[in-house]
Amino acid sequence: MKKTTLILIACMATVGTFAQNAANKIVTLSINGGTAIPVGNFSKTDYADLKSGYATTGGHFNITGTYYFNKNWGVGALVGYSQFGHTGSQSLSDGYKEDSGTDSTTLYLKGNNHMLSVLIGPYYRIPAGNKFSVDVRVLGGYVNTHLAGFQVFYEDYTDNAMSQKESSGGGFGFQVGAGINYQLTKTVAIKANGDYFSTKPKVDIAYDNFVVNSGRRLSSYNQAINSINLTLGFAFNLFGK
Repeated sequence: MKKTTLILIACMATVGTFAQNAANKIVTLSINGGTAIPVGNFSKTDYADLKSGYATTGGHFNITGTYYFNKNWGVGALVGYSQFGHTGSQSLSDGYKEDSGTDSTTLYLKGNNHMLSVLIGPYYRIPAGNKFSVDVRVLGGYVNTHLAGFQVFYEDYTDNAMSQKESSGGGFGFQVGAGINYQLTKTVAIKANGDYFSTKPKVDIAYDNFVVNSGRRLSSYNQAINSINLTLGFAFNLFGK
């Protein structure tokens, strides 16, 4: 009888432990959107500097799933899309005019700069009262980068058009950031996020009708592409409390 009682107590304690652990497990899905601000070489507009990316502020959108296996630690996966504007077109056009020695040049953009990222990594949640919490995350994975092209028309050339083609390449990327969560209900929260994003793709660049005196020419763009992503979103608890 005593042995049976001890076994029952041990079983009840085990069930209680599993129940407590299950109660701490949370699965969330969040949808976020906002601003992507390029920094570093990617945002430069210096014609003479081949590292210049001529990118300006654009938008960022992501869907993130996170599994918290206790009240603090979790692991998440993010699928994100960033698209950047283009700046410095006149500077680029003027540079080609000076290098080619023509009286005037006209430049037209082709496509846009954008990136698709798939990242995973650890999350750490810091409770800050009944409604608020702070998430800190470090994510890494694969990023596909697409760079805009352009076409330059030279006034005095017989073949008066030269094109830098749109181009794509991939590479490792990472993101480090934090988010503030405010719980609206047991299953819905609003989020404010700030993240530093970086990738260094190998993008080969090709041209049509490029001649010796055309001007600035890149064979590849192998520079770090960095941005600060500021987003707002909603998080939904799919499992747990």
